[in-house]
Amino acid sequence: MSDITSYESRRITISYLAVYELCQMFNIPHDAPTQALSAAVEKLIFQGGIGVQTSPKTQNSLSTPAAIQPNKTGLASMASQFKGVAS
Repeated sequence: MSDITSYESRRITISYLAVYELCQMFNIPHDAPTQALSAAVEKLIFQGGIGVQTSPKTQNSLSTPAAIQPNKTGLASMASQFKGVAS
């Protein structure tokens, strides 16, 4: 990655199910513009989704130690949930 002070934008593609979950997490209307979804993704990454309520999921609490950063855990959880759906 280049210098941290420079700004680069990248395009990503996320599934409709990921958009649905993102809208649920941040209370965003489903017909919101892409800028709102983009802002929610950035908030999830940079703030770790602190204070965000997700839909109920069954998780093994022993598999996520407290030392792991919440944003990485949340993103990994979302990716694993949608991995089976995408195939």
